[in-house]
Amino acid sequence: MKQLPLLILPLLAMQLHVNNAQAQACPNGDFESWNVRTYSEPDSMWYTSNPQSLSLDDSLTVWPVTGFSGHAIHIQTAIVGTDTLQAYISNTAGDPQSGKGGVPYSQQPTAITGYYRYNMVAGDSATIIVVFKKSGTPIAFNSYKISNASGSVSTFTAFSLPLSTLPIAPDSVIVAAASSNVMANIFHSGSWLELDQVEFNTSQPLPGGSFDTWLPDTLATPVSWAVAQSGQNGNGVLRSPLHYSGNYSIELTSEANGGGGGGPVSTAQITTGVFSPHSGPVGGLPYTLTTDTLTGYYMYTPAGTDTAGIQINLSNAGSIVGGNGYYFFAAASWTYFSIPFSATSTPDTMRIDVKSGSFFASVPGSVLHLDYMQLKSHPLPPVAVNNIVSASGRVIAYPNPAYDELNISYDNAPAPMSAKLYDVMGKMLDSRSFTTPTSIITFPVAYLPSGLYFYEVTINGNTTRGMFSKK
Repeated sequence: MKQLPLLILPLLAMQLHVNNAQAQACPNGDFESWNVRTYSEPDSMWYTSNPQSLSLDDSLTVWPVTGFSGHAIHIQTAIVGTDTLQAYISNTAGDPQSGKGGVPYSQQPTAITGYYRYNMVAGDSATIIVVFKKSGTPIAFNSYKISNASGSVSTFTAFSLPLSTLPIAPDSVIVAAASSNVMANIFHSGSWLELDQVEFNTSQPLPGGSFDTWLPDTLATPVSWAVAQSGQNGNGVLRSPLHYSGNYSIELTSEANGGGGGGPVSTAQITTGVFSPHSGPVGGLPYTLTTDTLTGYYMYTPAGTDTAGIQINLSNAGSIVGGNGYYFFAAASWTYFSIPFSATSTPDTMRIDVKSGSFFASVPGSVLHLDYMQLKSHPLPPVAVNNIVSASGRVIAYPNPAYDELNISYDNAPAPMSAKLYDVMGKMLDSRSFTTPTSIITFPVAYLPSGLYFYEVTINGNTTRGMFSKK
């Protein structure tokens, strides 16, 4: 997937998805529910705003249309509520002025040509930017505003825009276009620009400039979480087949900064609130308890000495009244975490923020997986982590490893039944017996030292044994 996370263009920044319909303060904590959208993208030379606009409002901002010849590209701005779905394309991942990215180009053109048609809402204008580079350094910057008195051109019309004189032959070029006046930070819903057969007035073609080739692409965003996908590659938040339970976990990867400012690394972030372009995550979901615990499982592969993190924020009427934070260190296998938190007064909102690494990291590549996150006040359904099929049905022991409690459940609940816990030397540590049907038996295990233990379940005279670890 190609997307443009941070463009030049002020506010062409990471976007989000959120669904506040669920009142649970940690919704979709097992990351089994995803919004999956299939759409078309121009060939692999181009990055577009589609992943961001789809994440924000399930809306396309770039799509193919019938062009002057073959296909053309349609770029359209939209405003949904207070959110601007900025529409743009670029052949670099990042800020065109930064000198990062672009495509090889070695000739010295004096004009960029092609065909366009457009409709500009009053006060708006489309933008085209061309940057030539040599050895990674910009040597010529060109920008154009496209508008006229009528505000629209309804048929494809040839254009030729003069380029500043190149002092030397370049080795690459960056081309970007937006449907609004990004240089002045002006955006109007409904402004659109279509481009076709974009070339330079030289014999060397601009890769992908015909916009005839379109490829299918897919974007998956976690339901009920806002996603900040940033970095040079722009795919820092993914649905992962690695899982502690179910079928998926969420994967967050810190990437090289695409050139939109800040340090050398862009962290991937998710939140149960929303992302503000200037102040980070805000908002959250309804919540009124003063004490609770957030638990879950993670794997983390840090780059260098990086650490990932999770922050719980409790607020009332917009003011922070409590919460807690937690750092994730290197863990090659699924590792349990537990974060108790409290508030000094009754909150009305909780927000959970997660990031793949430190904002001060110097090396990209940190990868965080999260799964089976839940509040003790709103637990998820039991997960089959260690399950054994016995003569009496399926016996499930969870969580494994266990921390505070070990739960043993059954497909069916006959009577009589009993369950026992043993250490590795065979010493019985605890036992429970029932003469009436019971579907779940819970053993407190917080007092046990870390290590391996065994459980034994007897149902209708049939005995099943299994092993669990205590952390």
